[in-house]
Amino acid sequence: MQFTTNMEEAPIVTALDLGSSLVKVVIGRLANEFEIEIIGTGSFPSTGIKNGAIVNLETTTKAIIEAFGDAELMAGQEVNAVVVNISGRSVRGFNERGIIAVTNRERIVSETDVMRVVEAAQSVHVPNEQQVIHVLTKEFKVDDQSNLKDPIGMNGVRLEAEVHIVTCGNTALNNIDRCVEQAGLTQLDRVLSSLASSEAILTSEEKDLGTAVIDIGAGVSDIIVYIDGGIAFSSVIPYGGFDITRDISIGLQTSIETAELVKKRYGHTQGTGFDPTEKIEIPAIPGRPARQPIPRQELVEIMEPRVREILDFVSQELSRSGYKSSLAGGVILTGGTSLIPGIDQLAEEVLGLSVGRAKPAGLTGLTDKVSSPEYATAVGLIKYVSKLQNLEQRNVRLGAEQESWVKKVRRWMEEHL
Repeated sequence: MQFTTNMEEAPIVTALDLGSSLVKVVIGRLANEFEIEIIGTGSFPSTGIKNGAIVNLETTTKAIIEAFGDAELMAGQEVNAVVVNISGRSVRGFNERGIIAVTNRERIVSETDVMRVVEAAQSVHVPNEQQVIHVLTKEFKVDDQSNLKDPIGMNGVRLEAEVHIVTCGNTALNNIDRCVEQAGLTQLDRVLSSLASSEAILTSEEKDLGTAVIDIGAGVSDIIVYIDGGIAFSSVIPYGGFDITRDISIGLQTSIETAELVKKRYGHTQGTGFDPTEKIEIPAIPGRPARQPIPRQELVEIMEPRVREILDFVSQELSRSGYKSSLAGGVILTGGTSLIPGIDQLAEEVLGLSVGRAKPAGLTGLTDKVSSPEYATAVGLIKYVSKLQNLEQRNVRLGAEQESWVKKVRRWMEEHL
């Protein structure tokens, strides 16, 4: 990432999305309040990542270097620092509540009180093998007044805060750090994958309404739930598009590569929406006789049970969250696997909620590749970090290079609310 001294020009942000199918790099910057300008992209197969976790440092490092090379070539400049996504089996999300007394004589909630109550909320014991990556404020309560976003200046004797804490396993984080370092890069920030994806596709109105985002990737499915504008739940399911590909490979007795190609070209999850008499060609495995075309329906009958199973796991997680009945905005699907035709209708059937599909919005520049659900996480990383940088730049323009502690608290609240 490169920070310019010209505050009128937004700094460049480089996103590194460590996916189980592809390592993706996107270079961009905030064009205006609502748009991200994409200036470079690159990708490379991620054979060293399984279910969102790095299992081979050497091949993952190579994939990062290759993806960066393509992105830098397109952007016409070098980058040396990145924002990285976090996902995988070791990610945990949970809610905690903090309570303090407002102790100043006027009983007016101050910035200091806000920091104190958030610290109280995050004082929960975290296992030694886990590390906190996010403390996200959901809401505040002053005495009997609840669902407050900014309690500063309000009168009361009791201040409560509900926060959503996200942790990740130390081993997973250390592996990411090592790969980024071995690729010659500096890691500036870590962002939960589902948090990034939601930044790319959700509006503030959808967050207020109550909406769940399900990012179905190749190796994992990331879930995040917004209620009243705040994050109420997050989870990671260790199943995704690769499980569907593997079923096709077994069912059709073909290679993983061919199964992936067939899935993308002919895949479907419903018995309607295509000609049931249609037949499809299955490329032969090298060295074996050519195969006869098969009914497309046969492929659908292999895919649908696995897609349904993944959605069943999603349904269980939404029920576990306790917010399933509060999702007036329904569910938004994104990620590469959400491109399978018919998956939204099947999701409505399984989840019992309204379901839509979304891709990153508000993009300018080199948008051809990134205007796809596959790039929701990478684009969201840029949007999330650019929003924080914009606040920092605004403070500098206001003469806040040497911010008082109170101003830092206010900025912290703006970043997290």
